[in-house]
Amino acid sequence: MSALGDGVSALVVPVPAAEPVVGRHRRRLDPTAADGMPAHVTLLAPFLPPSRVDRAVAARLTALFAATRAFRFDLGAVAWFGVRVAYLAPQPSAPFVELTEALCAAFPGLAPYGGAFGSVVPHLTIGEGTPLQLPRRLCAAVQVRTSLPVEAQASAVWLMVSGPPRHSWRRMAEFTLGAG
Repeated sequence: MSALGDGVSALVVPVPAAEPVVGRHRRRLDPTAADGMPAHVTLLAPFLPPSRVDRAVAARLTALFAATRAFRFDLGAVAWFGVRVAYLAPQPSAPFVELTEALCAAFPGLAPYGGAFGSVVPHLTIGEGTPLQLPRRLCAAVQVRTSLPVEAQASAVWLMVSGPPRHSWRRMAEFTLGAG
């Protein structure tokens, strides 16, 4: 695994099944989508700087994820963080929380979202930072004009990186969830 220069990284569960439902909205309302981040549920961000992700880190991640059983989940309801972030809530959410906790235990000193929030709330962001009226209309469109719930499978975790010279997100590594 080659190391990259300074930048940021994140460990995410990609959710390709959600793209037909929210992809168009995410590209318009979620800056990370416009920068190449696929529909996903974040496990740990920020993760290590890309320059610190070496073979030893990759081996630790491979072992951790191989010991975790793949699982099915649904994205069935639009929810909100305050009035500025609309998201789809995965059910069950416990497997995502457990993976995040296992990552924090394996990499002491790292905390979800840099420790900015008191608890882990798994979510797939639809849009953020937009005026209240637009996301409310968006939620109605997602719920009425689409087939929620989205049924999905968590079978892989992607290490996504972004940083100089470009700030677009790209997949650095993929890890397979195992049989538990």
